[in-house]
Amino acid sequence: MARPHPGERPPDDESGLPLPALPALPAFPGIAGYGELHATIRKLGFRHAADALRAPAPRHASQATQALFGTLPKAETDDGFRVLDGLWFPRRGGLWQRVDLAYVQESFARWHASGDARGMEAAAVVAVLTTVLQEDPMGLRRLVLWELCCRLTDDAAGHPVPLTDADSDADPPITPPTADEAAALGVHRSEAGRLAGAAGAHGPGAGDAQLRGAGAARHAAETLSDIWPSTRLREAERLAAWLPAHHSDHVLDALLDTLRARSAAVDHLMDQAVRSESCGDFGAAASAWLGALRQARDDRDAQAGLLRTATRLTDDPFAPEDAEVTAAVDERTVRLTWRAPRRDGTSVAYRVLRFPDGRPEIAVEVSAHGTARTVVDRDAPVGQPLRYAVFPLLGERLAGVPRVTAPVLLAPDVTELSATAVPDGVTVTWRRDPAAAEVSVVRMSQDGDNTPDHTVSCRRDRLVDTPLPAGLYVYEVRCGYPGPDGGLVLSPGVRVTARAERWPAPVEELTVQRLDGGGRVRVAWRPPVCGDGHLVPWTERPVPPGADVSGIVPRLPAPGSAPASVDMRPPPGRRVRLTAVSVLGERAVSGASVVIEHPGEVRDLAVRRLADDRAELRFTWPEPAVLALVAWEDGERRDELRVARSRHVAGRAVTVPVSAGECRFTVGALPRPDAVTIEPPPARAILPPAPPPAPPAPVRWWRTWWHRRRRRSP
Repeated sequence: MARPHPGERPPDDESGLPLPALPALPAFPGIAGYGELHATIRKLGFRHAADALRAPAPRHASQATQALFGTLPKAETDDGFRVLDGLWFPRRGGLWQRVDLAYVQESFARWHASGDARGMEAAAVVAVLTTVLQEDPMGLRRLVLWELCCRLTDDAAGHPVPLTDADSDADPPITPPTADEAAALGVHRSEAGRLAGAAGAHGPGAGDAQLRGAGAARHAAETLSDIWPSTRLREAERLAAWLPAHHSDHVLDALLDTLRARSAAVDHLMDQAVRSESCGDFGAAASAWLGALRQARDDRDAQAGLLRTATRLTDDPFAPEDAEVTAAVDERTVRLTWRAPRRDGTSVAYRVLRFPDGRPEIAVEVSAHGTARTVVDRDAPVGQPLRYAVFPLLGERLAGVPRVTAPVLLAPDVTELSATAVPDGVTVTWRRDPAAAEVSVVRMSQDGDNTPDHTVSCRRDRLVDTPLPAGLYVYEVRCGYPGPDGGLVLSPGVRVTARAERWPAPVEELTVQRLDGGGRVRVAWRPPVCGDGHLVPWTERPVPPGADVSGIVPRLPAPGSAPASVDMRPPPGRRVRLTAVSVLGERAVSGASVVIEHPGEVRDLAVRRLADDRAELRFTWPEPAVLALVAWEDGERRDELRVARSRHVAGRAVTVPVSAGECRFTVGALPRPDAVTIEPPPARAILPPAPPPAPPAPVRWWRTWWHRRRRRSP
């Protein structure tokens, strides 16, 4: 009987003994970072990690060595590698090379020195495989077996057996992998059949369709080693729940045993914390919650319990001073400051969480792993009481019970608050926060007359408080924000002082009287009830009666000398707006207004007939009129046409329908309905009658006789 070489199995008919049981297939790859490694292997065109380990021969091999080995006969055809009893590659002489640390390091050197376009990336992959081998002598075998079994079961899932009508409601049966498929992946023929059979019976997806392809179970198997062992206990438990319950992977069993042991320890600490908390021993409860959270950083219940008990410790009136965290509110930001813990030369980092008061289970992270003892939260929600917890960290480990602030309410007040005296009252303006649902204003008197406070209705950005007796007032403005219970949370409020002054009464009416035919008018008014009345030519934008016009007081006559009427004659071609202004001290308000218009005369009127029934007019416009009236009559009927200034200025002549007789035209400016108009005399012109039609030409008798004769001649 021939003696088998390492890595070989004697056939049944040669040894006379049954083949040993097939080694158990892995239930997970068992390495951290498998997803990234697998993606890189496939990107480089390798089928699996075993392909990456078969580096090309070095380019610097000597000519003599190449010639020597080129003359030797081939020992054996390379038809694959072995993987069931470790990872073996064929070599010369019919022997097998075990993939050990020396082999992997040599493969790395060959890829690094090769001229292959993917040499550097392949060398990086082999470097990762070196680390896998150093951590676990059977790690490469596990990795390659996992990749092979996934490929075989995934390919088999793509070729389901046709269903019968009776099986139409069941999952489609999957064609088991074949030896040819395993050999196509590079497995030696002596192991291809057994590997295909084992993969079909026990490989990923063989008993659970969730493990086929990129499902949740496959993802859990391939990422579990990224999560565990670590402090992400609950995430590791969630992934472990996706794995098949029945498997024969002792490495996975050992890993799950540590996971279950850690979970039991954490649950025991959490039960102990709940008992201590129910007894009122918040110090012991905080220590137990801290121990649980140190071992399960992603346990939301442990974090909420620790924040809850830390809050109770903070609210204790006998809490030590160095445990205090100060929170200062500034408009839309919260600034936190605290003292460093007493540690000898140890650098401490901090993690800051924010949660609504009484609801630590929904805490969110504000900052992590910062060494500064000041944090500014610019995204804090408004309208609800908040608390902040500061966790001390030594590396990744929680160094102690967090410090929790007192309740912090972020309810920004209005900004840019100012008050201005207006006629009969006060105007208050501000800028509110966009999150404010409403604004409320309370007016308080400062004159000592025991006037009760009064809530003043306002808009979102201002209020006009009129009428208001003269005096000194304080306005308190608050913003209301939606609270956690559906009500409104009011801001602390800001105040502004305003003085309501005594203002003059506006002139209510102006009367205009024409004095003579020369265009003179008299504008009169009744003196205001309070203050002196003045008539002012108004050249600025018109203002309504009662508006504050105190800026023109220096231009007005001295008090007590204002007359009750004014005589005037605007020059032709002018329009004048006169506004009554009432003055009292340094304050003035506008009153009634009147517009007096004196249009110019129509000049250069010219009329010409275009046809018997059409005529054209041209003239110079009577500024500043807006409309002009063109009227004409022929003794039997009268017509008129209103011409707009915009049409005339555009350069178009005025065309009107007329009769053939003589027409008399009159053109003048039309008075404005809102103005007192001094009408100038209109322009006149006469359009002569249309000339009579010409008589018909006489018919020559001899011309008619000659034409008839020519038509009869042959």
